[in-house]
Amino acid sequence: MPVTLLISLLILSSPHVVQTRIKGSVDASISRKLPKDGPALAAQIARLLKWKGDIIRNIHKNDDLRVVYSPGDSPQLTALYYKGLQISIEAYLIDDGTGIQRFYDGTGSLVEPELPHNPVPQYVQITDVIQKGRGKRTHKGVDFKAPAGTPIVLPFGGVVNRVNWMRRVNGNCIEVRYNDGKLGRFLHLKDVAPHVQRGRTLKAGASLGTVGSTGRSGAPHLHYEIRTSRGKVVDPLKYHGTRRGTLPASQSATFSRLRRTYRGLLNLP
Repeated sequence: MPVTLLISLLILSSPHVVQTRIKGSVDASISRKLPKDGPALAAQIARLLKWKGDIIRNIHKNDDLRVVYSPGDSPQLTALYYKGLQISIEAYLIDDGTGIQRFYDGTGSLVEPELPHNPVPQYVQITDVIQKGRGKRTHKGVDFKAPAGTPIVLPFGGVVNRVNWMRRVNGNCIEVRYNDGKLGRFLHLKDVAPHVQRGRTLKAGASLGTVGSTGRSGAPHLHYEIRTSRGKVVDPLKYHGTRRGTLPASQSATFSRLRRTYRGLLNLP
């Protein structure tokens, strides 16, 4: 049996299905149904919804929310259907054939944008992006969720500017001056590769270290930010550009079966 199909069957072996109408926030709505698992699921739902609109302004009363998830100490969302006045999404967690599970929409396209020259090629999910402005938590980069120990590589060639500064906050960290003068920062590493030393010239694709949760971090991830030489924040999504990621053709049959099963569980037409 193919590994992907086996994983899919294990996910569906004891699925929990919840359907509710929005009343207040997504967090409040799902937590009314699931007092224990609701908050953790709400965070996962919000990460997907944000790619379709503002999860504060574009969420409305009586929007239709349906989820399939695996319960446990760390509840895992496996399927999402949201139909609202301004936001609509259908998303399924599936292995892309390399052992990495990500959320794909009903057409087999990655829900979140894909970054060329990604510093964590084996990341699981983009969990945060740049945030600023009234009512928002300030966040100056993009966070890539990945298991501790996942390799981190240099997206573009440059010179190492500094290593391990402000470690109480940044943890193990690296700053590289790209060849165009921009500064790439990599924070919360588990470890820094021995050859990454101040003044060292590195080529694109060079190993920087591995994903960790050092410094002020709540879970394993890479915080990646870009600054100008004067310290102005640059959005990595704009600097790298984005593209539409899709499942490889070899996974299309498995995805179709999985989607059909999930749609049945979600009671979708």
